[in-house]
Amino acid sequence: MFERILFPLDFSEQSLQMFDCLLELKKFGMREVILCYVRPAGEDLSMEQRKALDELISSLEGAGIEPIEVEEQGDPVPMVLAVAEREKVSMIAMASSGKGRAREFFLGSTSFGILRSTRWPVLINKFQVLERGGEKKIQRSCRSIFHRALVPIDFSSCTPVAMDLIPKLSKLGLQESVLFHVVESAKANMDDDKRFKKVVDTVLKDLDGLRAELEAQGCNVTTHVHFGTVSYNILEASRELEVSLIVLGAHCKSLLHEVALGGNSEAVIRRSSVPLLIIPCER
Repeated sequence: MFERILFPLDFSEQSLQMFDCLLELKKFGMREVILCYVRPAGEDLSMEQRKALDELISSLEGAGIEPIEVEEQGDPVPMVLAVAEREKVSMIAMASSGKGRAREFFLGSTSFGILRSTRWPVLINKFQVLERGGEKKIQRSCRSIFHRALVPIDFSSCTPVAMDLIPKLSKLGLQESVLFHVVESAKANMDDDKRFKKVVDTVLKDLDGLRAELEAQGCNVTTHVHFGTVSYNILEASRELEVSLIVLGAHCKSLLHEVALGGNSEAVIRRSSVPLLIIPCER
């Protein structure tokens, strides 16, 4: 299902580590990888970059994956999106550098620029920068990404997209999907026992219906419901349930295909310590 992957490459250590993780996608249908480097105006590939790129190409060929080299010049965001359109990609895969303290992760302007305008799924792996002895080191993070996926369900237009995706991933090797819903504190007051119970019972019934639908297609599915702030609970659940991936729907404007990140989605993307698969969906 991810036959043709676009891999924006900036030759950072995070980017090169993401490449190692990328090879896992072969069992999920990856047949071609488009190695895309967008260089600043007036600059050429250095000898070191050329050597690194040749090594990546050799690694793909050795794994039986066809490499396609694309070099562009200009602003990375529009150029990457233009390449995705031209090459008819299945997904964009890229690395995120980790910054800050206490396991907080942030995306740079290029990453968010791509997310806000993409109409393709985007896989982001998270890499934390650690400082030890005055030196900065990248914490390796290349565990099995498609092992246990947390799938936040908000019963919006993104839910059918997730329901279509999960069986496809399960057939290719995803071991478990966790359907997760947060009952927002602003919409259900715990002090009003009768109303709160009615809201929770409705959510549980709806989640059970989705689980039954997926299990009928051979998927291994569990469900969880939390109460409180959406983004906080998604992040907490990702840690408590030890998931390897968060599958997050991002609403798109139907005409401009601009992802309306912000609020819950943006908070989760910024602060997640595990990889994310961002799935654009129409409002």
